[in-house]
Amino acid sequence: MRIWFNRGFSLAPIAAAMRAADPDLDVCISVSGDHPQYPGPSETWIEPEGDSAAYVDWVRETIREQRIDLFIPTRRRAAIAAAALECRVEIPAALPVLQLLEDKYAFAEALADEPFHLPTGLAGSSAALAEALADFAGLPCVKPRTGVNGTGFWTLMRDAPLSHLLDPDARFIRADLYLAALRAEEADKPIQELVVMDYLPGPEVSFDILADRGMLLKYAARTKLPNGNQRIETAHPLAGDVARLVARFGLHGIVNAQFRRDRLGAWKLLEINARPAGGIVYAEQVGCGLIADWTRLLTGRIVPAEVTRPAIDTEIRFGTSIHAVGAP
Repeated sequence: MRIWFNRGFSLAPIAAAMRAADPDLDVCISVSGDHPQYPGPSETWIEPEGDSAAYVDWVRETIREQRIDLFIPTRRRAAIAAAALECRVEIPAALPVLQLLEDKYAFAEALADEPFHLPTGLAGSSAALAEALADFAGLPCVKPRTGVNGTGFWTLMRDAPLSHLLDPDARFIRADLYLAALRAEEADKPIQELVVMDYLPGPEVSFDILADRGMLLKYAARTKLPNGNQRIETAHPLAGDVARLVARFGLHGIVNAQFRRDRLGAWKLLEINARPAGGIVYAEQVGCGLIADWTRLLTGRIVPAEVTRPAIDTEIRFGTSIHAVGAP
């Protein structure tokens, strides 16, 4: 069986885990031209540039030429879902749900009735952001309304003007400097809409989820610890909330949900990513088996009722290898 992920440079370790679960499986990945070839997949292809119609034509031709059995798109999903393709296509949710998950403001508004709702404002200009910040009680954060992997996230602090240059990875910047940069950008073109929310001190827990058409099959909760380690567990107090989210949005396959504690210690939902998170490989290495069981489900070797549910509660540290703390 041949499986193909498009624009999947970050999925190379997951492809390797899928092949480990089924050595007879071919997993192929296509990447943009500015990314190198990666170990893990059976083959890596360079994707063409162009509009959606041209891209779908290329997808259709690639499926035929490469004899793809299963296509798992991670981009241009709307165009792909509407196309007639000569293979099975796996999409992790209905297209309106995928659009909602990618819109951080609309997603937050949709969850206003949930106890883990994170109140989120919207600013379409520097003036609107300045007005929102004037009435903000806590420590504000901003990021683009749409985007992935934390792109454009900044916490707006009240500190020395050069503090953000000393540790740019911390993603902190003085609010007046951020506003000045926005105003400079607006002089050339309209800015992208921003969402505004309260800074959450943490800790953060990332749920790697295996679902079948709205039913939670199993998960691994990865909590980032202050010492840089991660705690991985398969029984977590937020499991009921995760199961409700999976059902509410009809999630399917491997997806990821991220929660973080606020100043009062309450859990707040940051986002749901409708694709596997790169960190899932850590859960796989300690025996959670999410990728392995997903692979077996995709290839028809098991049915949902046969998914394994191991009991895992371990802390791992990172180095040249990943292993449980205290293990040899």
